[in-house]
Amino acid sequence: MFKGRKTLKKRIHKYISNKQDICCEMDIDRKVAIQQIMETYKKIDAPEYLNNINNDLVKFIGYYDDLKKTKDKEGMRLWNELDKGMFENEVVTEERVQQILQEVPLYILLSFLGYAAYKEALKF
Repeated sequence: MFKGRKTLKKRIHKYISNKQDICCEMDIDRKVAIQQIMETYKKIDAPEYLNNINNDLVKFIGYYDDLKKTKDKEGMRLWNELDKGMFENEVVTEERVQQILQEVPLYILLSFLGYAAYKEALKF
């Protein structure tokens, strides 16, 4: 297999972490990526697609119970901010989800798009 795979993974992670995000924001139309995420989740489970987006997006911060166990206060704050940001009047709304997705780093948006495609492939 590819020699040095973990080393390459760590080096890329360190490089991207120092830059704060991946490049090429100008090459990605966020509205298109967000619409693709919405449409994919609708195919997976139309009645619950917004709740599923909410549940899956916060996982990019971590599982809340794990954050709590490790006393990761910053992680818990980010998790709660993402989670609450998708709600309006105690209901996850498409508008609020789209607003949150507009704000996340590009690497999270594109990772989430890939995760949606992965989930769709598992379902069908």
